Amino acid sequence: MALPTALAVQAIKNKPKVKVNSKVTTVVLSTALGLGVFFAGRAIWRSFKRNIREGQILKEGNPASFATQLNMAFENDNAFGWGTDEEAVYRTLEQIPNTSMMRRVQRAYKDLFGKNLASDLKNELSTQEFAIAQEIIHAKR
Repeated sequence: MALPTALAVQAIKNKPKVKVNSKVTTVVLSTALGLGVFFAGRAIWRSFKRNIREGQILKEGNPASFATQLNMAFENDNAFGWGTDEEAVYRTLEQIPNTSMMRRVQRAYKDLFGKNLASDLKNELSTQEFAIAQEIIHAKR
């Protein structure tokens, strides 16, 4: 038993050494630092935007208010604990005055919930309900 262990120890000692150039180390470390700063800055910026939007939720007619109403309609807890309140979705979409405000609502929805409003509408509504929502949206000028 001692012989294989001794051979393993000898093989480890005789293993060729890998040398890394200091320039390579510097490049790798600076790249990692740059990526870390980028992702940290992006997280801080998203948090900042979300906080601003959350402060605007209670203002009537604000894009953040409409976005929150739509999200609440998607997360509706009815008697059975599941489902989307389609009527609330239609009512909220009808309250949005024009296409410019609709674009701002979409941006606010993205800032607040990190999701795309159009894809959530498509996922939450049936094909016929989605077509009705699209008609409401496209009727705006």
